[in-house]
Amino acid sequence: MANPLSAADESTWIGDGTEGAVLNVDGSTITLGSAQQGTPYNIRLDAPTLSPCDSLYYEVELIESDGNLSVGLVSSSEFQPGWKTSGMFYNGNLTNGNAGLLIGFGDYLKSGDQVGVHLLRDGTQCKLVYHINGRCLGTGFVINSEKTFYPCLHLDGKASIKYSAPPSFPSATERQPVKYSDAYSGDWLLEKANLGPELHELSLPKDFHIILSFVSVDPTTYRLSIKVGNTFNTTVKLSGKMENFDEIQVGPAMATRMMPPPLLQPVEQFMQEGLPTLFKMIVSETGDMIMTGTTAEMLCRRYEKTFEPVTCTK
Repeated sequence: MANPLSAADESTWIGDGTEGAVLNVDGSTITLGSAQQGTPYNIRLDAPTLSPCDSLYYEVELIESDGNLSVGLVSSSEFQPGWKTSGMFYNGNLTNGNAGLLIGFGDYLKSGDQVGVHLLRDGTQCKLVYHINGRCLGTGFVINSEKTFYPCLHLDGKASIKYSAPPSFPSATERQPVKYSDAYSGDWLLEKANLGPELHELSLPKDFHIILSFVSVDPTTYRLSIKVGNTFNTTVKLSGKMENFDEIQVGPAMATRMMPPPLLQPVEQFMQEGLPTLFKMIVSETGDMIMTGTTAEMLCRRYEKTFEPVTCTK
């Protein structure tokens, strides 16, 4: 199936009528700017050949940005000035153009990012799948509509982007995991914890995710954040090798000071007492991460947060 947008004139972008806003189109390059800070400017592709039955796909590369850009689709009737536009947008969160609908769906947009917007239509059912930098984020919106949708950019600030509409659709429609250049960066779900000199198993609360988040600072140092009831923040430094393990030094753990619910208090005590004792860790052949200390041990598996699609844009 061919992408109808690939045959549309890529230069026929129109603004929402906001006085003082900037819109310049030079081939596939678009420069736009809102009239004043805090009031967004919307532009959409004017493609009269599109129909309500069309699946669509387009990409934008964010060349330069000084503001907050949202990328998505809008119908002609919902394309209005400023905050009045109501569409299906991604800017790191999912938004309708005037309110956040789902927070943390993906990475916030920055210069150099490439965003793909894929509309899959089956009768009146519309599924909107987003991609960022070659990674499929999965379905963000599922709505029923008989309207025709058009590529739309929603911006508070200034930006320069490059627009393209490949002739074919991407094959990936399910959310793909984040890829990292090292073994530890990213999120891990605590599956098992052992405590004490004899390392007896600590009972973890059911139906509650305890997530360890590693962020690389440099090739040997990570920031580690652990969300229980409170959030524990520390550093983990790779200091050498111990057989197959990486030898580590864990810095002092700072924690927020909320009163956790009773079921989380034993886990919080475990983190407070056990983190400083950790001295080695490894990612096993099965992909699990093991962190071991004199009085604590943690077994974790890779974690990828999942999201239910937004089903209403109002």
